[in-house]
Amino acid sequence: MKRTLLLGLLCLMAFGMISAQNNDSIPKTRSHYTLAIGAGWSHYFSNMELVPARNVQKDFIGASFRFMWEPEYRLSLGLETGIYRIFRVDSVLTAEYTMDARMYVVPLLLVIRMRIVDHFYLSIAPGLAMEFSSLSGLGDKIKATQFSLANFEGTASYLYPLNRHFEVGGEARFFYIGLTNDYMMSINAVFAVRL
Repeated sequence: MKRTLLLGLLCLMAFGMISAQNNDSIPKTRSHYTLAIGAGWSHYFSNMELVPARNVQKDFIGASFRFMWEPEYRLSLGLETGIYRIFRVDSVLTAEYTMDARMYVVPLLLVIRMRIVDHFYLSIAPGLAMEFSSLSGLGDKIKATQFSLANFEGTASYLYPLNRHFEVGGEARFFYIGLTNDYMMSINAVFAVRL
């Protein structure tokens, strides 16, 4: 009898607290889509020495494009691409011959992002990448395209909302290129639009 009375009292208290809560105090977030564009400095870390270090440039400006589906939960999903120049080599081989080499990477990644605290996000992104290279100066210009299937990116970003539709911020990313076993790091300024 005492247990039944105690259980009924607890149920009545719980029901009273639930019904007393103001519905307006619960934030109403809806699922939405976000399109983000970023640009900034990138640096390429090669696992081998290509030519004498004075001739290799590995610091460039890169761009990223991200489309995200953001439900009312902490996790969101999306797709990301971009274009990054990996390296440029300008060498004088002899008095008659010079060599110019360029390499770019275009990733296509599936992004899984989690909001850690307000405006701060961590994300992981596995996916594909295409590497475009060109070499000129030793006869005909040579162009090549390679596909890298085992790539991985980790990103930390901070996005501050300006209003209901626009966000600005920055992000730091670390990108592993599986085909060449190399790494790339970039720091981007980001502008996002909530659709």
